[in-house]
Amino acid sequence: MQRKRLAGILFFLFASLAIIVINRSYRTHGFQEFIWKEAIFYLALPAIVLMAIRKDPRDYGLSLGDKRKLRKYFIILFLAAVPFMLIGASMSEYQNYYPRFYYNSALDFVRWELMVGVLMLSTEFFYRGFMTFGLRDLGRWSILVQAVPYALVHIGKPMTEVYYSFFAGLAFGYIDWDSKSILPSFLLHWTTSIIFDSLCVILS
Repeated sequence: MQRKRLAGILFFLFASLAIIVINRSYRTHGFQEFIWKEAIFYLALPAIVLMAIRKDPRDYGLSLGDKRKLRKYFIILFLAAVPFMLIGASMSEYQNYYPRFYYNSALDFVRWELMVGVLMLSTEFFYRGFMTFGLRDLGRWSILVQAVPYALVHIGKPMTEVYYSFFAGLAFGYIDWDSKSILPSFLLHWTTSIIFDSLCVILS
């Protein structure tokens, strides 16, 4: 049994690292291409891997999970994120970086934010689903393991976001682990992203 657990841990560690490295080495031109690249590597590819080894994606966060905990965690973390969003959106380094797309109208802005939802789903499925639940034999240490590369891939964005993303990764990992679903972190990540983009536009 110990060998089987170790083999499972090593498999998901290797698979996750390989996906991250390949994904990061693929250069894109434009934000839209970046979104589809992330969807391929962080959503489609992990799903294919799970199906190839005959694992149920629902055991890796693609389920509704505990709805009561979903509501509780969403409200708590959303309220905790509000002051950070207000402070960040008032800083020039964030105003110059967000939103990451160009838009011509309010409708165009909404269209882009819907596409950002695809990006957030892909990110949450890979880090909080494929990695966190894939490494469940590590216990809650898997939450820490996935938070490290999640923070590192933010390098290139405003530096304070790299630090913030590490703690956000821990929080997202915990709420998904406890609710047995990536839905809490996905909804929270996407919602706060839309609000933050809007604040950066309004306050710039």
